[in-house]
Amino acid sequence: MSNKNEIYDFFNNEQKRKEYNDEIVSKTLHYQKKFGFKTSTQKGHEFWNNEADAFKHAYSGADMYLKYGNSFSLGAGIYHEYQTPNNPLREWNMDSWNNNQGREIAKEILKEYGNSFFNLPQQQQDDIKAVKVMDRIRNGYLITNPSDARDYKGKIENYMKNHPEIIKHGEKIFGINKTTGQAANIDINQLANILGIQLTNQPKQNLELFGYTNPLTGSNHIYTREEVGQMTPDEFAKHEKEIDTQTRYFNGTMPTNWDLQREAMTGGGVVYVNSYTRADGTNVKGYYRSRPNI
Repeated sequence: MSNKNEIYDFFNNEQKRKEYNDEIVSKTLHYQKKFGFKTSTQKGHEFWNNEADAFKHAYSGADMYLKYGNSFSLGAGIYHEYQTPNNPLREWNMDSWNNNQGREIAKEILKEYGNSFFNLPQQQQDDIKAVKVMDRIRNGYLITNPSDARDYKGKIENYMKNHPEIIKHGEKIFGINKTTGQAANIDINQLANILGIQLTNQPKQNLELFGYTNPLTGSNHIYTREEVGQMTPDEFAKHEKEIDTQTRYFNGTMPTNWDLQREAMTGGGVVYVNSYTRADGTNVKGYYRSRPNI
């Protein structure tokens, strides 16, 4: 679900969104029994403006990041909040804050475990995410009540700041009504603009990974979104032309770690090269490369 077409399919398929939400609700109930975080006794509002609410959002933020990548996790969180009818601004703030905390948890996991995380049994993966979410609840990093004064300052705010043309009649800023303090529905194309995604409902194109070599350098290294996102400015400048050439080769797309992890696990067109130190002492980070087409 990590390429552009699958993102489009997810956002336009209510059944897929419901199935995923049901899965997260089930896991939240499971860990509530295990950790005892606070829920509400009000029927239908068990996960509303409390610790359970915070857990659910942070857990799903981490889960989507690890499975589908950062853009998908960010986009799904934004989409969910703006599809909630008459969503009060402070509740939007709480949920968006906790979604972002989930993405930070996912980054922690990848830093600690690397790609070996995806080789663990699914239950162990879930437990690692859940323990980290609970640690943030207990240490006050998550927002568990809309009255919390901390403000989420994320990509939407930056987008609004840099696009004053979306302000209409001094009343609405990207769906937020400043008079009522409520958020309106967001259009799928507006969401795509924020994320820099060109949505399409055309059939997905499979990446030709077997035997791939970069047309510019001849290297069989395949860059992922996460790998590029973690580069320093100097590292990116050094590899920018090679990355651009790869992106053009794959028709404007770039795989995620999860895309290539699945390929490697199923004997597909890539293998993972563990980090190593060259004879001259240079440390080389782990990366994916194409499998020879023989």
